[in-house]
Amino acid sequence: MTNSYPVPFTEVARRERPRRVLIVGTSALLAVVLAVGAASRPADTIAARTTATILLPMLNSPSAASLDPAAQADAGSAQVDSQLFESLTAIDAAQRVQPALAASWETQLDGKRVIFHLRPGLTFSDGSALKAADVVASWMRVLSPANPSQLASLLDEVTGARAYREGSGKKSAVGIQATSDKDIQVDMASPAVDFPAIVSSPTLAVVPPGIDSNPRLLSPGSFVGSGAYVITALSATETTLAANSHYWAGKPAITTIHLLSSLGGASPVDEFQAGRLDYTPIEGGDATWVAYDKTLGASLRVEPSPSVEFYGFDTTKAPFSDVHVRRAFELGIDWSRIVMLKGDPLRVRATGMVPAGVPGHSVTDFGPKLDLATAKSELAAAGFPNGVGFPKITLVTTGTDLDAAIIRQLHDNLGIDISYRILDWDTYNNQLLHDPPAFWQMDWVADYPGANDFLGLLLGSGQPNNFGRWSNSAFDTAIAHALAATETGSMQQSFDAAQAIVSDQAPVIPVDYGAGYTLAAKGLLGALPNSEGLVRYAGLAWATGS
Repeated sequence: MTNSYPVPFTEVARRERPRRVLIVGTSALLAVVLAVGAASRPADTIAARTTATILLPMLNSPSAASLDPAAQADAGSAQVDSQLFESLTAIDAAQRVQPALAASWETQLDGKRVIFHLRPGLTFSDGSALKAADVVASWMRVLSPANPSQLASLLDEVTGARAYREGSGKKSAVGIQATSDKDIQVDMASPAVDFPAIVSSPTLAVVPPGIDSNPRLLSPGSFVGSGAYVITALSATETTLAANSHYWAGKPAITTIHLLSSLGGASPVDEFQAGRLDYTPIEGGDATWVAYDKTLGASLRVEPSPSVEFYGFDTTKAPFSDVHVRRAFELGIDWSRIVMLKGDPLRVRATGMVPAGVPGHSVTDFGPKLDLATAKSELAAAGFPNGVGFPKITLVTTGTDLDAAIIRQLHDNLGIDISYRILDWDTYNNQLLHDPPAFWQMDWVADYPGANDFLGLLLGSGQPNNFGRWSNSAFDTAIAHALAATETGSMQQSFDAAQAIVSDQAPVIPVDYGAGYTLAAKGLLGALPNSEGLVRYAGLAWATGS
């Protein structure tokens, strides 16, 4: 989530939101219901089996820091945190906002105020009361000017929130307050059309008081959370979760979950086939043959996803501070062809930054299009005819399957030779935040189903995840108009205007919308990602006889 979250691009690592789902042997309706953690389940679907082993979507081990919703910033951590800490709302597989800790909510003042009403009798996993003040404190931690969350901009629509996190506003001016033990009032700068969806993000989950002064609350044995599970063990290769008997929706049917962050070099397909994994992401290359395998085919889930992979530039430094250079890269590479040659039928050319399936996706094609004549003209206008004199730059990624083709086409089409470097995810993310490479890549999945998560939060001036540090007043104005719109057509028109600016100025180049592939064991019900690409383990259950 996001959702939305920055993740390195590998097919195993991609955390993506389903647009349509192929489920073999499982009721899609039941899966949707289970995916939001329903408290009651038909008795004949619950079997004696109460454990499951799952491979995380990123092969890295959660740490104490990544278990903090305000600190996590990757797909694997988000998947774990969303089980340990609950938000006020949840998003189901059909992109509908569902009640979670909040039983209901209402809007006032023409949509500029949202009041959330907590469920009665909520507690943390240790049995202590969970109150509205805990929600406010959790969100203010995300905004803390001393150490704001990488995704703190999710709250930018809240009055005074951005000024506070940037250090120019007062805490008391932030429009978030508890008006009673069960009610949270949020005042917005513009009508809160998407705010109930935004607060479903794991970043905005509720943590217990004292978490900053007592980090042991995040440790196995003394862990306290608000979600369906608590953490009981943590190692370099495995995280063990136990069902929270105080969970608002009832104790989950699967009481112990083993989350693996490493297979020691073994193949996820082999481990699944051997019965050592119950649910696992797999690579697209494996999915192409698994789909036709008589034994494994029925276990394959194909989840086309409106996540977007894009390449970007440090627009504050030469050569990419020059729009002519950025346009040359946008027009001088056959992006469609290099995506097609990867042979993944569900991985399609991007037509803009907002993926298909996300509200605000446009019917207009804003994607990059090959035009060598114009690309060479743009490069010459920047002072580098046929690539002569182009400075040394390095493409830095975590290692994607498009990188080699991009480097080759820059050489063949534009006469530009660049170097290449691969970094581990933590190092890469830190560099993007503090000293971005000249040329970089990102695969982004929304934190909530909304166009602004792919536009304003990624490209707005001064936003934390605007890794290329691009700034354009016309773009910012278009986003502001979209967020203030109360009518769908007007909102779409403004988002389209923003995307047209991105296409023209090329601070980033959207490349493709991908797909996720998973294997789910026979009889595992509810193994369906929600619209933020997260599987809610509270909704998992084994069918009778499994």
